[in-house]
Amino acid sequence: MVTSISVDELPSNKFGSIWNEGICYNEVNDIIADKKGPVHAFRWKENVREKFSINLEEYKVKIKDNTLEKRCRDLYYLIYDKLYQLKKLSGYSNIYDSIKAAIMNNIDSAFLNIRYPSCLSVTNKEDYYKHIDINDSKRVDDLCEDIKYIDNNIIRINSSSECKQIKEHIYGRNNSLKTTYNSGKYSDILKHYEFLSFNKLDSIIEKIKCNSDANTEQTALKGDSLEIPQLSVEHLPMAVIFSFLGILLIFFFLYKFTPAGTWLKIQIRKKLKLDNNLTEETENELLEGTSECIRNNPYDDKYNILYNTSGHS
Repeated sequence: MVTSISVDELPSNKFGSIWNEGICYNEVNDIIADKKGPVHAFRWKENVREKFSINLEEYKVKIKDNTLEKRCRDLYYLIYDKLYQLKKLSGYSNIYDSIKAAIMNNIDSAFLNIRYPSCLSVTNKEDYYKHIDINDSKRVDDLCEDIKYIDNNIIRINSSSECKQIKEHIYGRNNSLKTTYNSGKYSDILKHYEFLSFNKLDSIIEKIKCNSDANTEQTALKGDSLEIPQLSVEHLPMAVIFSFLGILLIFFFLYKFTPAGTWLKIQIRKKLKLDNNLTEETENELLEGTSECIRNNPYDDKYNILYNTSGHS
C-alpha cells in the first residue's frame, strides 16, 4: 500500500523535541528568559537528574533506530546552548562549573545504563559545540540529515501527495543556509552523511520531481485495494478445502473427546439396533407370508406331477 510522506516525517521535525522533557527544556528556558537566580538552576539540575533517565528509557528504541549519533548530537546542541546562556547570567560565574558537571554526570550515567557509549559527554566535547556557531551548526546538521532522508526515500517522496510542500520546504531551507555552509566552517558535518561536499545537497534536491500528484497517488491506493479481491478469488479453492478439513477435524475432536461424542455413539448404536430389529421382523414376516402361500396352494404338487408325467410320455 502506498504511504504518503509529509514535511512532518523529515527527521528534524519528527525528532526535534525528543529531548525536551528529559532536560526540562521549558524550565531552563524560563530561568534564562526571566534571569532567575542560582537557586532555580540548582532545582533544574535536580529535575534533570530525576527525569532524564526516565525520558531516555522511554525513547531509547526510537533513538537507536533513527540515527543514534545524530540524536545524541541534537541533545548536546541543546544542553551546551542552555548551559552557555546560564553562564552569562548574573551570579552564576561561581556555580556554573558544578551545575554543568552534575548535568553531564547524569547524562553519562543514563547512557551507560543502556550501553550507548557514543552518546557520552567525553565523545561530545564542548569544543565541538562552540556557542558562537552552535545554532548554525544545528541547522546545517539538520538540513544534511533531512536531505539524506530524502535521498533514501526519493521514490516515495516523488509519489507523495505532499511532494510539492516537501520540495518547497527543503529548497527554502537549503537556500537560506547556503551562505552559512559555504563559509567552510561546517565541512566536518559532511562526514556524518558521507557527502563529499555541500554540492551534494543541491544534486539530491534536484531529484525531487513530484512526478505523481494526489490523483495518481489515489489511483495507486485504489490499485492496491483491487488486488485484494483478485488474490481472494485465486486462493478460493484452497480456502474452501482448508475450511472443510477444519470442520472435519472439529467434528472428529467432538466425537472422540467430548460428552457430545459419547451421546452420538449411543444414538448410533440405538439406531443400528432398531434397524436390526426391523430387519428381523421383516424377514419373519416374509417367511410367514411364504408359508401361508404354500398352504393356500395345495395343487402345486399335482401340477408338478402332471407336468413331469407328460414329459415322459
